[in-house]
Amino acid sequence: MLVGFIILISCQLLGHCLVNLLALPIPAPVVGLVILFAVLLIRGYIPDPLVKVATNLLPLLPLFLIPASTGIIQYGDLLKDEWFPITVAISVSMIASVAVIPFVFLFFSKLFGKR
Repeated sequence: MLVGFIILISCQLLGHCLVNLLALPIPAPVVGLVILFAVLLIRGYIPDPLVKVATNLLPLLPLFLIPASTGIIQYGDLLKDEWFPITVAISVSMIASVAVIPFVFLFFSKLFGKR
């Protein structure tokens, strides 16, 4: 399990280095996740240590929402002043996500040969 955790941390560290070196306006964990995804696509399978770590981290996923909740409390005045554009942006992105996700799922299920 330690090997899988090292893989995850290494991808995030590499993403952090790339964001700092290239001055990218993208969060480092997102770049690290893209790197991990690319490596897994190249390998063609998910290593067992990574599966074990993901299985153990998945139940803890709701804990990652705590920082977002803190941000809502911290920026309450801004949300009160700009509620309409924020509501429109969230609604449009949610509708777009719901419309696109089935096609992404079909693409990857065909790519990996599973139905």
